[in-house]
Amino acid sequence: MNINGRYSFILFSVLYFSSVGYGYAFPSKGPDGEPVVETKDEPLHHVIYETKDVRVMRVLLLPGVRTMWHEQHLDYVNTHISGSPVKVEYIGQPMKYAVMETGHIRFGPHQGKSEVDRITNTGTTLNHQIAFEIKKNGPQGFGAGDRSDVKGFKLVLDKPTVYGWHVELKPGESTGVYTVKGPGVRVVFKGNRIISTKKNSTVTQIKTQDADAFLIDPGTYIITNGGSEDLVFNEYELK
Repeated sequence: MNINGRYSFILFSVLYFSSVGYGYAFPSKGPDGEPVVETKDEPLHHVIYETKDVRVMRVLLLPGVRTMWHEQHLDYVNTHISGSPVKVEYIGQPMKYAVMETGHIRFGPHQGKSEVDRITNTGTTLNHQIAFEIKKNGPQGFGAGDRSDVKGFKLVLDKPTVYGWHVELKPGESTGVYTVKGPGVRVVFKGNRIISTKKNSTVTQIKTQDADAFLIDPGTYIITNGGSEDLVFNEYELK
């Protein structure tokens, strides 16, 4: 193969693998010589669930602690369980200081592009997050997840690849009946018992604690607060 032919083949390979979600080239080291890893391999991003659709991580940053440089090329949703001020360093972009506010949702639109950053907790309390990556390019066509007429649900996130709702229930209260069309993730801020009733009357009791996360399968549900304290959670659904 001549030089021009070899170059054309390499270029084709890069474009092809990028189009199917592979081949995202990123630097092996940051500007300070520290290594760069994929987000799933960053030691403070603890992978707690993984399916073909999502990768769910619990992120724990003590005061003064920073992550490694880590690369992202997938859309992700980050729920701040307990926030803090942070320093955010990028490769190729200016550093910035910001605040991760408790209860806030951050959507990272990284599908089809690569970004490398490093986060330092500049506060005095633990920074605790539940984050999940959407592993396939989307929207994937699961259908419109409209819960506007469902008791208890407030739409808080509507992005090209994912929806998010916030729910607050007093002890004994229930949501209305709702249908989950795509794979989902539930993040609990507060509560100690969830009763989940499916359309076929199958009842599941789930003991919970603050900052729990669960995978949600497609189906039709009613959620009841079966505990002794308020139940507060976010529920996300892929489009």
